[in-house]
Amino acid sequence: MLKHIPNILTVFRIVLTPFFVYCVLKSDLQFYAVLLFLVASVTDWLDGYLARRYGFSSDWGRFLDPLADKVLVLSALFSFVYIGLIKLWMVMVIVLRDLIVTSLRSYAMHQGKPIITNFFAKLKTAFQMLMIGLILLFIALQSLLTDFGVDFMNFISNTVNWFTTYNVIYSGMLLVTFFTALSGVFYLYQNWDAVRKMATFSFFKNV
Repeated sequence: MLKHIPNILTVFRIVLTPFFVYCVLKSDLQFYAVLLFLVASVTDWLDGYLARRYGFSSDWGRFLDPLADKVLVLSALFSFVYIGLIKLWMVMVIVLRDLIVTSLRSYAMHQGKPIITNFFAKLKTAFQMLMIGLILLFIALQSLLTDFGVDFMNFISNTVNWFTTYNVIYSGMLLVTFFTALSGVFYLYQNWDAVRKMATFSFFKNV
């Protein structure tokens, strides 16, 4: 039973995602979106730690964990597009990268040669999570503007103004988009043999 805990945590992260999105889209619940994202982030760290520390890793877990990350990240980013905080084209670049990489990972797993997520890809996910956390902080501060006293309200207002004055969200998302695309290029380069075989397989399958 213990060896299944990392996968259970990963599935829990996926199940948590719709509730997180709902809170983001409801202005009176946006503060709770921050809490749900923190819970999801903790499960992301914990399932990886348990898999490494106690040898609970499996081919299925190595496939499911990055998939759960993509579900959470893309759901958050599309929610931010919907409420007008980030640009759609940035998310579409990230989606394209993830579609290509996930297709490659699925093919490699089908061939019995699963691809292990490299450090660069993990760093990309960390940057995405950090940016999502920053955007959620901005949303939470906005939602708290009318809930506290004057002094604290001024502090929150100044912080929100800092976000907007210096285009923190737009600049940060530009960096995340570029880094995500770059990580996809490195991923394809490092697994070029698998890419070539998958392309050949797809061509002959459709002939």
